[in-house]
Amino acid sequence: MGASKLKVTGINHVVLHVTDLDRSRTFYVEALGFDDRGSVPGMRASFLRCGIQGLDLFEMADCDVHGGEEMNHMALNVNVADVELLVAGLSEAGIEASEITPRNSVFISDPDDHRIEMLPINASERDHERESARALGR
Repeated sequence: MGASKLKVTGINHVVLHVTDLDRSRTFYVEALGFDDRGSVPGMRASFLRCGIQGLDLFEMADCDVHGGEEMNHMALNVNVADVELLVAGLSEAGIEASEITPRNSVFISDPDDHRIEMLPINASERDHERESARALGR
């Protein structure tokens, strides 16, 4: 494969199939603070936003929402100073987090068991610093 001239600059949106649209919308909007971008009349879907990225939820009742082709996870930056504050905030919302990872992040699951990595500011900043150092050849 040759080198591409394209440069991905961010995640535009992620689509998740869910079993209960209202339950999932509530989870992402109320527990995680996503903004609701609306829906399409006659379609069981909800379009959300987190920062400039979109999350589209499509209700797929009576089927396996993972379909054997599940994405590994979605990673979200979180505006907290450190992972302990992140874990405390998740716990207050009734959301169980995994053990802290070597990246100083935690994983949670949405109501349909999609894996979500939560990265506090300091973990995100370290990733950016590592990328910048690599780009400078350090």
